[in-house]
Amino acid sequence: MPLPLSYNWRNLFVRKVSTALTFTVVAVVVFVLAVLLSFAAGIQASLQSSGNADNILVLKPGSTSESTSIIQPEEANRLAQTPGIAMDEKGVPIVSHELCVQTSIPRRGPSGTMANVAVRGVTDMAFMVHREIRIIQEPGARLFHQGALEVIVGKAAHERYANLQLGGEISMGRRSNRTFRVVGIFEAGGGALESEIWAPYTMLADAYARRFTSSAVLRLADSSRAKEAIDYINGPAVNLEAKTELDYYHKLAAQTREIVALTTILVGIMSIGAVFAVANTMYAAVDGRRREIAMLRTIGFSRRSIMLAFVIESLLICVTACMLGLSASLLLNGIRQDFLSESTWTVMAYELRISPAILFSALGVSAAVGVVGALAPAVRAARTSVLEALRKA
Repeated sequence: MPLPLSYNWRNLFVRKVSTALTFTVVAVVVFVLAVLLSFAAGIQASLQSSGNADNILVLKPGSTSESTSIIQPEEANRLAQTPGIAMDEKGVPIVSHELCVQTSIPRRGPSGTMANVAVRGVTDMAFMVHREIRIIQEPGARLFHQGALEVIVGKAAHERYANLQLGGEISMGRRSNRTFRVVGIFEAGGGALESEIWAPYTMLADAYARRFTSSAVLRLADSSRAKEAIDYINGPAVNLEAKTELDYYHKLAAQTREIVALTTILVGIMSIGAVFAVANTMYAAVDGRRREIAMLRTIGFSRRSIMLAFVIESLLICVTACMLGLSASLLLNGIRQDFLSESTWTVMAYELRISPAILFSALGVSAAVGVVGALAPAVRAARTSVLEALRKA
C-alpha cells in the first residue's frame, strides 16, 4: 500500500532551506538546458528554411563559404552551358552571379556593439533564382535600382541592427566612403538570407573594388538533373565546386550539432551536481525521520512503500523546479539574437525557440536527476531497523 501523496508534499516543507537549495539547483540546470537547446534550435530552423532544391550553388574549389570564394569572370561565364539549367522567357540561362562582402553595423539597443553583417551584391537575375525573396509592403518600400546607391535589407537584419530602417543610410566600401540608402525590407521564408543586406552588383563591386564574383547560383529546370549539373560544373569543362543550396546550408547547420554536443556535456556536469544536491537533501530527510519511518513500518507500510515515498518526494522537488526553470526560459522564447559563423565570419540573426522537444528533454533530465538522487537515500530508509529506530527515539 503506497503512502498518500499529501504526506510526501507536506514533508517537503519540513526542511525548507535544504529543499529550497535543491529546488534552485535543479531549476538552474533546466533553465540553462532549455536556453542552450533553444539557441541551437533557432539556428537550425533558420538554416533549414534556407535554400531551394532547384538551385545549385557554385564556389571556388577549396572555399568554405561564399565569403571566402573568388570566381573570375571567365570561370563564371562557363556556367551558362550547364546541362538542365532553366531559361527565362528570352532564352537567357538563369544564373545569378553574386558578390559577398561584409560591413560593420551597430546592434540595436544601448550597447550598440558592432556586428559583421553580410552584404550581397546581385543583379535582377537574383530574384528569379531566389524566388523566396519578397519585399515587405510598407509605404515607399521597393526594390533597389541597378546603378543606384540603394540597398534592401532582410527582415531579421532590420530588426536586429541599427540604421536599417526604411530610409536609413549605411556607409560601405573599402574606405566606407559610399553611402547607400535603404529602400526596402525583404523576407525570405525565415531563412538565412533575412540576415543579409542586398545591393546592386555593380555599385557594390565598385565600392569594394572587386572584379570577381564570390559565388553563382543557377536554377535548374528540373531538380532531378541536379547530379548531372553538379558533375558538369565539378568536371574539367568548368572546374568549379558545385552543390545544391540545401546541401550548402546543411553543412553550415553542422556547427549547431557541435553546440548541442557541448551543451550535453555542460548539462551533464551540472546534472551530476544536481544529483548530489538531491541526494544530500534526501539523506537529511531520512536521518531526521527515522522514528517516523519505523512507525510507518510498524503500522503496516512495506519497505517498497517507504522507498517509493522518498523517490516521489524527490520527483516533486525536481519536477516543480523544472516547471519554474521552463517558465523562466519561455520568457526568452522568440527573442532575436545573432550568431557569428566560423565559416562565413558574418552574423546570422535567429530567434530563440523553445520547442516541445526541448520541454520534454528538460522534463526528462529533471526526472532523471530526481530518481537517481533519491535512490540511495530511499534504499537506506527502507532498510531502517524498526526496533533500533524506536529505541533511539
